[in-house]
Amino acid sequence: MVIINGQAFNTVVDAAEALGVSAKTVGDYIRKGIIPPPPEIQYGVRVLRHYPREYLRDARELLEGYRKDRIARFGPHS
Repeated sequence: MVIINGQAFNTVVDAAEALGVSAKTVGDYIRKGIIPPPPEIQYGVRVLRHYPREYLRDARELLEGYRKDRIARFGPHS
């Protein structure tokens, strides 16, 4: 979590913990289009991705569907 101007924002590490995967896997899921890119905020010259509670809820649902689909297509050990 990072705090900017007194407001807390979840980082990719927080998202990974909430989704039960590594931070690299979160990035892989985004690159593959399994979950959408998170919102961004401008902080000075930096643009930071943040993972609000609503985003994490939706991402969790998308991952559940993705995993169920993979199991249905390839079996439980894929």
